[in-house]
Amino acid sequence: MSAALVPSWLASGHGGTPLVLLHGMGSTASIWLPQLEHFGRERLTVAWTMPGYGHSPAAADIDWADLADALEAMRVALRIERMHLLGHSIGGMVAQEYIHRHPQRVASLILSATTAGFGNPDLTWQQEFVRLRAEPLANVARFGDAAPELLRKFVGADTRPQMFRLAELSADGVVKSQYLHYMRLLTTFDRKAALSDIAVPTLLMAGELDQQAPVKAMRRMAEHLRQVELHEFAHINHMANIESPDRFNHTVAAFLAAAEQDK
Repeated sequence: MSAALVPSWLASGHGGTPLVLLHGMGSTASIWLPQLEHFGRERLTVAWTMPGYGHSPAAADIDWADLADALEAMRVALRIERMHLLGHSIGGMVAQEYIHRHPQRVASLILSATTAGFGNPDLTWQQEFVRLRAEPLANVARFGDAAPELLRKFVGADTRPQMFRLAELSADGVVKSQYLHYMRLLTTFDRKAALSDIAVPTLLMAGELDQQAPVKAMRRMAEHLRQVELHEFAHINHMANIESPDRFNHTVAAFLAAAEQDK
């Protein structure tokens, strides 16, 4: 594993079984500030910035194995033995890849607005998927310039202005070329067959209004997990952690308390 692939991170708190947070496609570590503040009161809470974004280095043509390796490198750097792992959207896919490779390092798994199988072998479908998502970026030099318009598709109308602004600022660290690479990588993800191997308590969280990771798709994931709880957020789109941080934090905290009580 190359030391150059240790990602950057934000951290809050100390002690306890650490909570590690993996953001979505159009964000960086700062999108988790409401969670860093809340969970940092009782445990070490760490949010990474995905390789290639912000100050996190990335190798050329990084793949799912590389992302899992980067997370493992961060764990080693932080001297974490076991962690509660929370992944949102593409972060949820990285979390699934990581637990497949390092199951002994994960105390519990929380998957927010994600999927176990995004891949499609049809090359035409893959090319069209990437083309549609590249179009909004065609006339901007930086991802952050397109972020406000893109974000409106992913958050509900009731999102507080300060939370929307946080999402804009977090998106400013997204590197356009790396974002497009990750869009292409998304089309190859498939860990559906590995769901039944997950042996730790698992929480799935879905937004009622989310069209990116629909509730019905997450229900199908739940059918293949051994120890699973599915929580649906009413009136929430794709980014529950900023659309309704209090509800999001309460749901995660209750799950962590139960998982730690049962261990």
